[in-house]
Amino acid sequence: MKVLKQILVCSLLAALAVACTKPAPASLNLLSAVLTFDSAGGTEEVSILTNQSWSVRAGADWLTVTPPSGSASDAYQKLTVTAQGNAAETERTAELTLTAGEITKLIQVKQAGAPRFTIRDFRAKKADATTWYQLTGEIASIENEEYGNFFIFDETGFVYVYGLCEKQMPKGGNDQSFSKLGLKVGDSVTMMTLRSEYNGTIEAGGQTPAYFVSKTAGEYKLGKKVASTKAGWLELPATSASDGQDLLIHKFPDGRRNYAAYYDYKHLVSTWVAYPLCAGNIGSGERTDKFTLNPLLKRSEQPYLPSAYKAGNAGSYDRGHQIASADRWDFRVNFETFFGTNMTPQDNGLNGDDWALLEGKVRDWAKKSDTLYVVTGCSVEGSDKYVLDADDKQVTVPVGYYKALLRLSGGKYSGAAFWFDNAESKKGSIQKSMSMSIDELEKKVGVDFFVNLDADTQKAVEAQHPSDESWWWNN
Repeated sequence: MKVLKQILVCSLLAALAVACTKPAPASLNLLSAVLTFDSAGGTEEVSILTNQSWSVRAGADWLTVTPPSGSASDAYQKLTVTAQGNAAETERTAELTLTAGEITKLIQVKQAGAPRFTIRDFRAKKADATTWYQLTGEIASIENEEYGNFFIFDETGFVYVYGLCEKQMPKGGNDQSFSKLGLKVGDSVTMMTLRSEYNGTIEAGGQTPAYFVSKTAGEYKLGKKVASTKAGWLELPATSASDGQDLLIHKFPDGRRNYAAYYDYKHLVSTWVAYPLCAGNIGSGERTDKFTLNPLLKRSEQPYLPSAYKAGNAGSYDRGHQIASADRWDFRVNFETFFGTNMTPQDNGLNGDDWALLEGKVRDWAKKSDTLYVVTGCSVEGSDKYVLDADDKQVTVPVGYYKALLRLSGGKYSGAAFWFDNAESKKGSIQKSMSMSIDELEKKVGVDFFVNLDADTQKAVEAQHPSDESWWWNN
């Protein structure tokens, strides 16, 4: 009996021993199931705990994991995950697949896109014939549709693209494939380009053209062309739907009006340019100094003036602004003051002297007013003089220039007008003798100014002679 009891006890202990060695269920634990990297890339660690042999697989070629496999352990094991740098501007994602026995778990990986490479960044680089940059900008004006010469903008600045091709070309080569791309003003275009310079001017492209990557269709949002207008803007003179001229209306990027030009196709100048002027829309920045084409018109319909007028039958003349560059300092709208439709052939001895003094005086008056409504115009009546643009189109030389001013301050209006012959004027100051009433100017140039004032106010303001109003001369 005692022997039997011993046998039973041993059998029970043996059974218990067998039960204690039964394999534990498979397990796989992660301390984190999400990894994030910045655009520069780098390494991160993942800790796993598993009682199984395991392996891990990266779901993208920009990720590596070490070690790629391992054995069961009763302690946490570390995986090192390395991400390459992300040169794209968009975020990218991938997964790590971790398998332990029959268990599979996923680790999500996210990597930020690279900070956008801006036109300002591009301009800050040094000229370099070997380093390629990806550059994106909105097309503001196309100069040459054969070789692909145009201006692009982003929120940081502008740059001139000298040559864009469909595919990468060697130095000195341009296959004239730009027209195949179907690009137009307002489109956003992405290109690969070298950073070059020409006579000190920063350019994309250059002797080695830039080449096309992609585009996003858009439209020119800062302007429109109308035959005439019924807008109630106080600066607008009368227009006519039957005189063959068009009104070219330009805006600020936020939708505010910038200026309107009444364009004469016959003489290739704007009869007048009208705009509101105040401290708030003069802005700050620097002179763009890029004389370019107005995207509202065909090149054949306007003067193309990348350099000075060529002599016609009248000698040499400056490219004179009607709305002055310094009246719109913000770089995006300053660019639009350099359209050929805002230029006229102006005598250098006027443009750089008394006319420039008057432009500065007008800005001073505007800053001391609620708003100064300005009409700057030219008269071509009776002129037989012309100069030539870069395409040898004839541009009429005006006989003179004027400004009509409507000042609003404290709810009250006052007016002033000025006329200059298109000839040297170096008196060195703006004098009362240069001024006249708006009524007098209307008779001289045949333009009906400030038609959107109520009739009584218009009559009173236009009859005022500024020489009798001390404010104009004390400010």
